[in-house]
Amino acid sequence: MKAKAQSQTKEKPMADIADKALKGYEQAIRTGLKLQEEATRWWTNTLNQTASPQDWQKRFTNATALANGVVPIAQRRMEEVLELMEKNSRTGADLLKKAADAAQTPVIADSQAKWMDFWAASVSAARSNAEAVTEINSRAMDAWIDFIRKNTEVTEVRIPKAA
Repeated sequence: MKAKAQSQTKEKPMADIADKALKGYEQAIRTGLKLQEEATRWWTNTLNQTASPQDWQKRFTNATALANGVVPIAQRRMEEVLELMEKNSRTGADLLKKAADAAQTPVIADSQAKWMDFWAASVSAARSNAEAVTEINSRAMDAWIDFIRKNTEVTEVRIPKAA
């Protein structure tokens, strides 16, 4: 009888977990369907609006200009990230060599000195990596801010003063 009670208490949490997972799955499906419905409604409204060919040409030209501005910015940031990855792979190989050398040194004093060199180089590499990532992110933010400033029309609203 005790075994049956223990079995039921073990099955109950599993059933609860399965119920929660099923509810989460159902919610995700409902959310996905709602998103599809809203997207379909938006596209239907956009395409049903009667617009002149010149209006469509203007929209297409604006979208093309926007894409031409975004691609070089993203490309520069990706080049910086790739350069950082190359540098990190060279640094990682160098650190691995230092660690292997320190582990194979039979004299304790020499081994300790090599391990200290390894740890100093590791900390330096981590600091350098953090600085590089911060710099890349800073340049990316500056580039996006400049891009937004150049491509956003700011209108000033003037309210007439009461006499």
